[in-house]
Amino acid sequence: MTFSNKSFVLASFLGFCLALMLQFAAEAAAPPVRIAVVPGGGSGMEQDVVDRISSQLQSNEQIVLSTVNADWYVVCNVKENIDQASGQIRYNGTVLVKTTDGQVIGTYAVQKYNQDFSLSPGAPLNKALVDGAARDVIGALAQRAIAPIQQAVVVEMETRERVMQAGELASQDKYDDAIGLLSPITPDTAHFGRVQKMMQTLVMEQQSLKAYQSGLQKQKEKHYAQAIASYKQVSAQSKRIKLARQKVAECTAALKH
Repeated sequence: MTFSNKSFVLASFLGFCLALMLQFAAEAAAPPVRIAVVPGGGSGMEQDVVDRISSQLQSNEQIVLSTVNADWYVVCNVKENIDQASGQIRYNGTVLVKTTDGQVIGTYAVQKYNQDFSLSPGAPLNKALVDGAARDVIGALAQRAIAPIQQAVVVEMETRERVMQAGELASQDKYDDAIGLLSPITPDTAHFGRVQKMMQTLVMEQQSLKAYQSGLQKQKEKHYAQAIASYKQVSAQSKRIKLARQKVAECTAALKH
C-alpha cells in the first residue's frame, strides 16, 4: 500500500469515527442496535425461528428490528434430513449473528434426532415424530440464541457509550482518559477492530500534541532549529498538522533573520 493510500484509509477511518461520535452526540445517547432477523433459506421452519426470536427481541428498548440499514443480521437456518429407508429423522438448526461487514458475533446450533422404529416397508414416516422433531428444533434453537443476542446487545451499547465518551475526551485533548475508556473493549465486541484503530489514532494525536507543545516551548526560547524539529514530529494525519506547518514557516523565517 502506498503512502497516499494509507493516508486515504486513515482519513476514511477518522471520518467514520467523527460521524459516529457526531451521531451519538446528536442523539444524546448511543442509538439502539438495528437487527434484521431473517430466514437463511426461506423455509417455513426457519420463519418460525425468526418469529420466535423477533417476538422476544422486540420488547428490548436497545433493539430496533428492521431489515433497513441493519447493524446486525440474525440468520436462521434449519436443515431437514429424513431417511425414508432407515426411518431416521434429523433436523440441524443454526443461528448466525453477524455485522453488516461480515464480522461474526455468535453462532448457535441445535440438533434434533428421532427414529421411527415401527416403519413398515413403503409406509410413510410417522408424522407425529417428524412434526415433533421439527417443533423441538425450532423451539430449542430460538431459546438458545435469544439470551446471547441480548447479552451481545448490552456489550454493544456499552461499547458505543465508551466510543462516544472517548470522542468527547479526545476533543478536549484528554487522550489518556480517552484511551483508558477504550482499553477494556475486548475482541467479542462488534467494533473491536475499529476501536483498536481509533486507539491508534488517539495515540498518534497524543504524540503529536506533545511534539507541538515542545515546539511551542522551544520557539518561545528562540531555539528555532529545535522547534522546527519538534513541529516536524507532528503526524501528517494529526488535526494539528496545519498549525505545525505554520509554526515551521515562522521558525524558518526567524532563522533567516
